[in-house]
Amino acid sequence: MSVLAIDTSSRSRAVCVVASAAGELLDAEVIRDEPVAASLPRVLGRMLAQVGTAVVVVIGPGTYTGVRAGMAAALGIADARHLPLYGVGALEVLACGDAGALDGDWVVADAGRGALYAARLEHAAHPSRILAAAFDAGGGRVLTSDSLGVAGAVLIEPAGALAQAVPLALSRPALDRAGLTALYVD
Repeated sequence: MSVLAIDTSSRSRAVCVVASAAGELLDAEVIRDEPVAASLPRVLGRMLAQVGTAVVVVIGPGTYTGVRAGMAAALGIADARHLPLYGVGALEVLACGDAGALDGDWVVADAGRGALYAARLEHAAHPSRILAAAFDAGGGRVLTSDSLGVAGAVLIEPAGALAQAVPLALSRPALDRAGLTALYVD
């Protein structure tokens, strides 16, 4: 059986994958520099026939509109197909994207306005928003899927990382659809 996973948290792309429950990538599409409202329905329409087990959505942090669009799409698909809905954080996806990642490494994403969402790998579920100019990796590796100009950055392929995050999401309780909330970081 397969899982649909949706990530619309990034400022520069939307990622939709179909993955096995074990995190094997079965199908993927990364849409860059297109409005989510135009690209997401097209991609989801193509992938829906492959979905049978669950839906996973990135709950943030990320762009306000992007995160909400992804969550709305995921909720609609899960409800219409009577599938459980699971969530995973944007930086947790990055942490899953490098099998060689170690505690002490960093995961970072573009937060806009000269800022980053950042966390040590082991704290990826609880990121902070910091000014990019103030970020210091302290010699640790920096995992990201964005071109941020950060020293020591290792670019993570977003579709593979999202597929690899599926087992983490499925290991958690399903999201409460009535109280579905995004992860916002101040």
